[in-house]
Amino acid sequence: MRKSFVKIISIGLLSLLLVSCGKNDTYDQSMQKAKEAINEEKFEEAESFVDLALESRPKEEEAKNYQKQIQSYNKAMAFKKKKETKNAVIKLDEVIKVKEGSIQLVEYAKKEKEKLKEEKDKHKNEKNKENKKDKKSKKEKETRDTLWNTSKADKLREFMVGFSQAMDQNYKEYNPSQNVDLYGIKLPSVVLNGEWKMAVNEQEVQLEWSETGEGNKPYQLVAVYSDADTQPYLKKHVYFFVIENGTPKVFVTQQNQGNDQNYLYFNETQNADIKNGFAQIVNGGQAAKMPEKSSTKEYKDNKLLAAKVLVKQFESYGGNPNDAIDNSTDTTYSLMKEPSMEIWTTGVYLPEDVTIITGSPLAAGMFTYHNNGDGTVTMYPVPSHYQDKDWDDPELGKQMAQDVIANKKVIDISNVSDEMASKMATIIENDI
Repeated sequence: MRKSFVKIISIGLLSLLLVSCGKNDTYDQSMQKAKEAINEEKFEEAESFVDLALESRPKEEEAKNYQKQIQSYNKAMAFKKKKETKNAVIKLDEVIKVKEGSIQLVEYAKKEKEKLKEEKDKHKNEKNKENKKDKKSKKEKETRDTLWNTSKADKLREFMVGFSQAMDQNYKEYNPSQNVDLYGIKLPSVVLNGEWKMAVNEQEVQLEWSETGEGNKPYQLVAVYSDADTQPYLKKHVYFFVIENGTPKVFVTQQNQGNDQNYLYFNETQNADIKNGFAQIVNGGQAAKMPEKSSTKEYKDNKLLAAKVLVKQFESYGGNPNDAIDNSTDTTYSLMKEPSMEIWTTGVYLPEDVTIITGSPLAAGMFTYHNNGDGTVTMYPVPSHYQDKDWDDPELGKQMAQDVIANKKVIDISNVSDEMASKMATIIENDI
């Protein structure tokens, strides 16, 4: 309706101007007005003037070309308004392809095509960003929902680099196709194939390797790290990172002896850094913060650590450590490192190296422990005397020795102050 109105007005005004003119003047002036309207981007007026020019010269190619360009351009703008970009581009190409038409319309069409391309690219980029965001959210959700995956394995790998630095140890990663040699035992393969059995709290546990943290057995082994390649004898550690019924746990062994059951004895680590780091990765899928300095780093085998063990032993029996210190003229202690300790003559050996604290007189007690290196020690109730004749019986003696191993206890010595330990160390005659 508006187009018809514009056309009527345009024709009316031009007719008044051309009353005294011939057809040639009508065509030329109509085309001139059309070009001026195009320059002013008044395309409906331009189309009206072109129509008027064609009425005076119906076969004129220039006017036909202008008419085709204007119509295609107007349709392109209509498609653009309706967000039909593909159709708009087709019509703009029609404008550009016309030869001997309006150069100005060609420029308009090219600019509009560029704008449409920019809008399309912008929309595409926004869509790509949304897709990437969706994929990232989906991946993060999968990471959170999956107990174990390659992303979490990467985060544990990164964490263990920091853990190695904090502990002044070099931990390497191992798996069923790449084993660590722990005193001749190839881990984890010998446990996974049943040649050796993983034992926790003296009880055999069912274990299998898992890439997802899920499987048919209670213990899903997802990672293995060890410093065995670089640590000296009796200082080697192997960590098994396990998911037990959905719960992350870290077990450690330093066993250096075999046994009749082919048990490889593990304890759940008391190292807070590695326990919390693994739990954070499994439960939240977030990179655990690297410990700047581990609180367990200074727990080395020496007189001070042995003194802390003595303090805890006095406290466990209800005694006062200060009494032992005050009576130091009557009681002293000596230390002995035992890398491979046989319990009596039973053929049963403690599964790891131990330190023996022996009192003088012997009534002051004998304490046998393994330093776990993390603020805890494993106490073995090895008797100071073997007066019971059952110890000499091959079967009974072996069973009693195995009971010693089964009744071990892990105690925390981290809360014993260095000041108290230093006082207790004065009644220990030697260092190790």
